[in-house]
Amino acid sequence: MEINILHYLPENTKIKLDKILIDKLFYGRSLTRWSRFLGISLKNLSRYKNGSRAVPLDLFNRLVALLNLNLIDFQNNIQLKINSTGNYIKLGPIIEIDEKWVYVSELIKGDGHIPSKFHYLVLVNNNKVLIDYVKDFFISLGLDKKHLFIYKKDDVNFLIIRSYLLAYLFNKILEVPVGKKNEINISDFVMKNRSFGIAAIRGAFDAEGSVNFIGSRSITISSQSLIWINKLQKILDILKIKSKIYKEEKSRSRPIYRLTIHHIINLKRFYRIIKPLHSKRQDKLRKIITEFNKNPSRIFHKKILLSIQSGNYRRSDIARDINKSLILVSNNIAYLKEKGFITPFEKNYTNIGCYFKYKMTDSGIKYLEEGESYYF
Repeated sequence: MEINILHYLPENTKIKLDKILIDKLFYGRSLTRWSRFLGISLKNLSRYKNGSRAVPLDLFNRLVALLNLNLIDFQNNIQLKINSTGNYIKLGPIIEIDEKWVYVSELIKGDGHIPSKFHYLVLVNNNKVLIDYVKDFFISLGLDKKHLFIYKKDDVNFLIIRSYLLAYLFNKILEVPVGKKNEINISDFVMKNRSFGIAAIRGAFDAEGSVNFIGSRSITISSQSLIWINKLQKILDILKIKSKIYKEEKSRSRPIYRLTIHHIINLKRFYRIIKPLHSKRQDKLRKIITEFNKNPSRIFHKKILLSIQSGNYRRSDIARDINKSLILVSNNIAYLKEKGFITPFEKNYTNIGCYFKYKMTDSGIKYLEEGESYYF
């Protein structure tokens, strides 16, 4: 999506041009006539004309409109900065907002912030893949490497992106909040575009996601912003990925909302469509999918019960006997215990913890004999 960033920048934006473009901008009149016509002192106008001072945004827009100039002639040939601070960035005036912009914006919404004075953007994350991705993204926009640095505090990495201009654009175009984060929004143009929506989910998950192996296999995106969570769920609905929102209030000054995806069908669809970049979460999600038992759950339950019946009472022994991962066996033992098909009968302590031994109940024996099917 193409955007004219000059429409979003504040009045104190300054534009630096080369001599050819300056001559094009002041074409058709002498400086004296331009001074009278524009109501700008000849001294200042001569500074703009000889390039010793950058052209103010308002003057640039007036001259472009008066001379009916085509902005394409200025594309990739202007340098911008806001205020007198910072360095110029060669950008625009037309930029292409694509999935990368959306991804980075949602990543910062979840795992970063913009301070109230717009001096920089910050991403707080320890995943090297994400840190490198964001660094490369801002360098591709023309930001000098020396304005990107990592600050470490308490084993946490803070990627600082020093650019008033880019912080301002991320706030005004993609609604990255400034100052203390309360409610977080997702721009309407992102909600209406499938590719942008996928990038938004990817950024939110890489920032605030988690993968759960224990109990029910699931993935979760957590936030204190209900607006953000609701909009993320709407995108998932469009992608036909079913999800639920859970509200957690206990011992919290503000509730936290968890957007949770269950069931292997939805997890597979999420993995295939969203393609997370966070290396650890990507690996965990892939592991859930590859280790999923494709047989009906009753068959797997029977294997566990038969293993217990044959004398394997510990989870690790059962996993070894049926050649399945301990995580998968533990999940199903929790289910069989909840249904009353097995029960712990002995608790043993070791120097690193403890473990239970399990035995079948009468209901479990009946379930094994009848083959009644339960799905979870």
